[in-house]
Amino acid sequence: MNEFVWENQYLLGNEAVDQQHREIFDLANQLVSSKDTQALAENIMLLYQHVREHFQAEEAFMKQHGYPEYQHHVQTHNVMLEKLIAFSQGIHQQKRQEIDVSGFMRDWITHMAEEDAAINTYLKTQK
Repeated sequence: MNEFVWENQYLLGNEAVDQQHREIFDLANQLVSSKDTQALAENIMLLYQHVREHFQAEEAFMKQHGYPEYQHHVQTHNVMLEKLIAFSQGIHQQKRQEIDVSGFMRDWITHMAEEDAAINTYLKTQK
């Protein structure tokens, strides 16, 4: 059973972004079900790579549309990436107990529901 379940309330209305967000849920579930340190290390890197690529795409989209909260949003992304880097370092230092994937996902869901949704609200007001 998956710990993190995608719900339609997370939809933002941008097909590409919504698909990337769904994939992050899948990768987080894959991460928490890792059976050993090797799988854990591989899965945290997959999650990091996907999140980084997603943030790059989202940041380019915000910049293209002149989103006024761009800088703040980028700072939030950087904090989330730093957490993933810290998780990876914890795995390599055999400190598995310090990896709070559930906390990261709670932060992620809040980010989607509030900050990412604000991008769509802004875009709708610009049309």
